[in-house]
Amino acid sequence: LIDLIWPHSQHNDDPILKDKALVVAPMVDQSDLPFRLLCRKYGSNLCFTPMFHARMFNEKVSYRNAFWDETKRFPKEDRPVVVQFCGSDVDQLLRAAKVVEPHCDAVDINCGCPQGIARRGNYGAFLLEQGDLLVNIVQTLVQNLDVPVTVKVRILPSGLEPSLALYRRLIDAGASMLTVHGRTRHQKGHDTGAADWGAIKRVVEEFGHELPIIANGGIANMDDVQKCLEFTGADGVMSSEAV
Repeated sequence: LIDLIWPHSQHNDDPILKDKALVVAPMVDQSDLPFRLLCRKYGSNLCFTPMFHARMFNEKVSYRNAFWDETKRFPKEDRPVVVQFCGSDVDQLLRAAKVVEPHCDAVDINCGCPQGIARRGNYGAFLLEQGDLLVNIVQTLVQNLDVPVTVKVRILPSGLEPSLALYRRLIDAGASMLTVHGRTRHQKGHDTGAADWGAIKRVVEEFGHELPIIANGGIANMDDVQKCLEFTGADGVMSSEAV
């Protein structure tokens, strides 16, 4: 997946940004096609779609049509692109992923959303605390899709060491890339706090030789992008609100 960004990079003359992924995050009501194209114009070389709810994508025509144009799909100008789904029902996730599989470059599982709606729906960051279920989801998608399966994660509330153990399981299940948000699910709203780049650096040290690790969190401008890449050694940086 990372190999696909190189022809699209506008920063190959920069020793820090060269060959790095500059990723637009999956933002609900934001990361749709016009916004992704605008971001690519100004230097992004990998974009995520907004988070799609797998069950609603499958069952509600109006919901699917709002996000997914069955006739245009993803134009060549919008590649490489990763489609992100949320959910905990493996059959629903696989069914939704099969729809987009022929037209995208990877499918991502959202394990980062910390909001109450994610708790009620049993998805997002709350999946991280159900390791067996999450590993089964990753394994099932990897075994049944022809595109890479990636996972966007946070740090577990129980700490970095349990997080590393879980990431090891996700990699063994076949995940092709991890995007690591250096915060726990409790860090949101007024309690967001600073992102833990040290934790991301540790993930890179443990697993960066096996698959790409994308850093997420604490990015307000391009200076932060460069500082984050230098500090963590990650293969790229994902940004959301600052974009």
